[in-house]
Amino acid sequence: MSRTTCPGQDTRYWRPDDIFTIPCPTCGSPVEFFKDEARRTCRACRNPVQNPRLTSGCAQWCAMADQCLGKKTDA
Repeated sequence: MSRTTCPGQDTRYWRPDDIFTIPCPTCGSPVEFFKDEARRTCRACRNPVQNPRLTSGCAQWCAMADQCLGKKTDA
């Protein structure tokens, strides 16, 4: 059986701190993030908020990075 899901994105392997809330930098309202989300829209002020904990460092060594993130193309 081959693995088709990155273990880092498989919620079965997530820890409690992989879902977290930060204050919106614009209005201070809470914005909830899942660890794999790049950005969310604040429900209160509708401004986009970047995920301060998002990393893709695993893409440098993971054999499944192309499947997970998409193949890099030279434009």
